[in-house]
Amino acid sequence: MKREAPNLFAAVLLGVFGNVLLSSRSGYWVRPGILLLPVSVAVLTMVSVAFAWAWRRVGRNPLVRWLLLALLAMSSAVEILRLWRLFESAYPEGMSMFGVCLMIVAPVIYLRRVSSIAQTANVVLAVLLVASLFMVVSIAPQLRVSHLQCVPLSLQQVKTTLWAQLVLYPELLLPSLWPDSARFGKRTLLRLAGWGLAFSAAAHLVLELFFGADALMQENPLHTAAQSGAFSIFNRLEWLQLILWMMVVTIKLAMYLYAGVHLMGGHACKSENNAVGLDRFPFYFGLMLFLCALWRSADVNMLTGIRNKLLLAYAAVIVLGGVVQWLLEPKSEPA
Repeated sequence: MKREAPNLFAAVLLGVFGNVLLSSRSGYWVRPGILLLPVSVAVLTMVSVAFAWAWRRVGRNPLVRWLLLALLAMSSAVEILRLWRLFESAYPEGMSMFGVCLMIVAPVIYLRRVSSIAQTANVVLAVLLVASLFMVVSIAPQLRVSHLQCVPLSLQQVKTTLWAQLVLYPELLLPSLWPDSARFGKRTLLRLAGWGLAFSAAAHLVLELFFGADALMQENPLHTAAQSGAFSIFNRLEWLQLILWMMVVTIKLAMYLYAGVHLMGGHACKSENNAVGLDRFPFYFGLMLFLCALWRSADVNMLTGIRNKLLLAYAAVIVLGGVVQWLLEPKSEPA
């Protein structure tokens, strides 16, 4: 039964954590971040729940589905480019964009089965959490409570913090595509928003304890902190960090592709676990290579910002469409 209906919560949660890991800069000071955390969790949960409610009403419209499919394709290319830029800044003599794209996209063939996505995500998520804990232990002698910034909670600080936390990532919309399945469990959207922002706040706390006032000015702060550990596995075994980054992005891409198959109208194979047929991959590889080559010279942070705004605008339109359709539905009169 588990094989027929595997739980994909770990895969989606890993994608949310990956957004924190692949961020090139810290987004906010930790004290206002923790203070505003409940507000951000509540807002993201309400937006996700509203989208899920509206999707059940307007999600069958072909135009609505193809627009989301285009956003997922854009998101896949952006994730590849983010990782390539991260490699490029951390390892200037590292792989080319084509090499990174190939190493990320090729394993998606193995993850074409839903059960493979779920099982691999569970393993990668466990390794990620253990590696993160090991990194914190490794840099513990360099963490200073005095580095925490006592910034006043001004209106500008509130705006900056909420702007950094209230990002509607694709992972928060994916569970809405399968509202009648048991693949995610209860209170999925609340748990995704809560765990995602808690992980983000914890990462910002460690970075602020490590860098102090320079935390917001560091480029790739997590990588820099990991490399500074006295016995850091990231310093001695850099290949492990590379593999971990690649697997996180690969699972994100597999989730986007799985969602894309549903949006295109079903499965290429007979069973749910064979959601993506092999005949889809040549076009998928070509599309990813084309988009990465097209945006190769673009500012990845700008592309990410555009993607986030487009997703927010898309969600707003879907919610509005759901409300309009609900208002226009004929009301059953009481007997």
